[in-house]
Amino acid sequence: MNTRTFGLDHRRIRGREVPLPPRWMRRTLSIAGFLFLWWWAQAAGVPYFQFELFPGPIETLTALVGVEAAGEGAGVVIPGTGMAVTGYLAGEAVLAGEQSIYFHAFFSAFRVASGVVVASLLAIPLGLLVGTSRRWEDYLYPALESLRAIPPVAWVPVSILLFPTFQLAGVSFTTAVIFVVFIGAFFPILVNTVEGVQDIDTEYRRAAESLGADAQQVFRHVVFPAALPSILTGVTLGIGLGWITVVAAEIVGGNYGIGYLTFQAYRLLQTDTVAVGMITIGALGYVSSAIVLWAANRTMPWNEIEVNQ
Repeated sequence: MNTRTFGLDHRRIRGREVPLPPRWMRRTLSIAGFLFLWWWAQAAGVPYFQFELFPGPIETLTALVGVEAAGEGAGVVIPGTGMAVTGYLAGEAVLAGEQSIYFHAFFSAFRVASGVVVASLLAIPLGLLVGTSRRWEDYLYPALESLRAIPPVAWVPVSILLFPTFQLAGVSFTTAVIFVVFIGAFFPILVNTVEGVQDIDTEYRRAAESLGADAQQVFRHVVFPAALPSILTGVTLGIGLGWITVVAAEIVGGNYGIGYLTFQAYRLLQTDTVAVGMITIGALGYVSSAIVLWAANRTMPWNEIEVNQ
């Protein structure tokens, strides 16, 4: 059993309360443990795996950021030290091109944000409609359920054929990847919204109706607030699947983005850049999910998301 006293977590073991490490320390230990396992697997080797072909955390960190004597083209100069910060985080070009890691990260983040926002704007109202109306459920849900079984990656060839590519400020911009992200995020949001509405106890609706609430007031004050935690859970899942699908779509049909960067680095055997791309995807996915959880906890202070404890 866990308890919280004066901001500290405690666990009862054999009748005694034992203080746990602070939350920030537990999270730091999680990252440190992952880095240690990564270093150990690359340094010691694991049978049947070729970890010697993959860079360790030190090589990856060196590719991300480093310090060297300042000189022409030596990165970001530190004033008054004669040294300069180098590496991808300093804005160095990747894959011997002109674009930095920030350029590719912006493209991927924009595609995920666009796809998830459009998916939310369509899936939430549709889920509320299907969840509250048996008639609309009979009309819409069977077709939607059959489309849900199609993996988002399977939509990549179709989206490339159907959706146009624009030239924006001299940069080729394809909308096909955004559509694939939309497909990946749409169904988790839809299903969670429908289940959130249908799982509401009918006694709550009857209680509101007995107090004189009409159908619109019941929806506003009972149905939507009760379904909101499930809706936001679906959005969180949609963001996670959005990052998965954007990488796959950029590998096949993207010209920029972290997925495109990672695959091109693999083709050129630049394994440190592959690792940097994977870390960048993980960091962006973590930040985006944390933003949604923060917004959810601010929106629903009465029902703080347990994942964010």
